[in-house]
Amino acid sequence: MNQIINVLKQLPQSHLLATCFTLALVCSFLYLQKEKGWSSKTKIFRLFVYSPLLIELIYQLSSLLYGVWSVESSLPLEFSYITSLSILTYLILNHEKINGWLYFAGIWSSSASFLNSIMLGDEAWFIFLRYYGHHGILLFFGLRSLYWGFRPKRKDYFSAIALTAFILLSVHIINYFLKTNYMFTYSRPMGANISQLMPQWPDYLILILGIGIFYYTLLYLLGREKKST
Repeated sequence: MNQIINVLKQLPQSHLLATCFTLALVCSFLYLQKEKGWSSKTKIFRLFVYSPLLIELIYQLSSLLYGVWSVESSLPLEFSYITSLSILTYLILNHEKINGWLYFAGIWSSSASFLNSIMLGDEAWFIFLRYYGHHGILLFFGLRSLYWGFRPKRKDYFSAIALTAFILLSVHIINYFLKTNYMFTYSRPMGANISQLMPQWPDYLILILGIGIFYYTLLYLLGREKKST
């Protein structure tokens, strides 16, 4: 426990401030959704759906203009960014299917990014926008589904685990061919995060997967519809 506390103490002040600001925005939007009764047919909802794509475009163009774009770090192949961009599928798929995915993957990845960090505190503004923008949107959509009456079922739980494993395996294969380390499938991330306390690859990756499944299970137990007695 003391080791975990020491890791949390290493979190950059900029990360703590950006996290608080992002959480305040998410809470504000959730409150407005409840008060205004935003539905999937409103213009504001479509604005939220397109926001991950807008954030990613701003990041990609800015990194090109500033000359820092690279295959090793700029592709949207981190789990959070892939999940965030999947919000666009609201436009073509059944909402119940997307709600289940974002409830598990969205809340998990945003929680992990706010409690840990791969940010060092001296990144450019567009990197901050990408990191906190995507994770804030994920948290909003993950919690938003509950406002609309979504309750996770077993099929949602197992589908989320299966899709997470599929994404991880796919990115791992891409890393092999590109010689990259997206989703940290070959080495641990930098920054103040609990991976510092874990063993080296591949043991740490298996441990992180175990933590993810435990978190999915916790979300399922907390969010499922309670049977009446």
